[in-house]
Amino acid sequence: MRISVVNFKSQKDVIKNIALMKDYIEKAVDSGTDFVVFPELCITGYYYFLSDPKMINEELVAQAVSMCQKISCKQHIYICFGAPYYEADLIYNAAFITCPDNTVKIYKKIHICGYEHQIFSKGRKPLILDTEYGKIGFGICYDTIRFPELIRYYCYKGVNLYVNLSAVTEDAQCDACYLKRVIEYHVLSNGIYIASSNVCGIQNGDKFSGGSCVAGPVRKTEKPIHYYCNEELSQEPGIFTAEIKTEENLRMIFDGNRFSPIPDFDMNLYYSWYQER
Repeated sequence: MRISVVNFKSQKDVIKNIALMKDYIEKAVDSGTDFVVFPELCITGYYYFLSDPKMINEELVAQAVSMCQKISCKQHIYICFGAPYYEADLIYNAAFITCPDNTVKIYKKIHICGYEHQIFSKGRKPLILDTEYGKIGFGICYDTIRFPELIRYYCYKGVNLYVNLSAVTEDAQCDACYLKRVIEYHVLSNGIYIASSNVCGIQNGDKFSGGSCVAGPVRKTEKPIHYYCNEELSQEPGIFTAEIKTEENLRMIFDGNRFSPIPDFDMNLYYSWYQER
């Protein structure tokens, strides 16, 4: 499986951002990519949208989805990008996934963060996408950073690739390696692959740290963490492509290992603890 992640530098112009997305998608297609990932709220810019939610509407989002659908079908590529999702009178921070079979899947961010509470509603359900490359799970930024339960759930359900869309800044609270540590922890503790796409550039005075990458284990040597692209965690705009085999994972805590066929992960045990008063 060839998967690409994008350091995306959003402008304060939705039409230009959609056009830039298309440019990256064309590059992904030219490189033989099967799945391309863009960051959280990339078609608006994270802080641009939080400061001006009226900069985009449902019609513009639909325009981006339609563009991606057509390319997905024609080029047999999965395209995942972050945008607001409108449902009745609610707005969700969402990941849209257009698929080669002309379907569109939507993951609504479950754990919203900070100022997002003023605009977005909380999603309630995880999303597992069954593909020819195996099961793929999705999360958005804060989901990944502070809630390991989500990835554990996905892994328990057989997911071998987790896709993260982020808008992580570099500031006094988060250094340039903040997201790196999060990704490495999840890869190490679960033995699966993570494809993470983060925003880069500056929005409203805040610098985003980029560092989009694909990380995972090396099954042959049982090396727990390896960067399959952008190991240097470049902060510059660009697209990075990796070749992975999702079946070559180190899901030992879920599937058993050479020492014992009994999985170390015991959901019923942990559930019993939560039931205690």
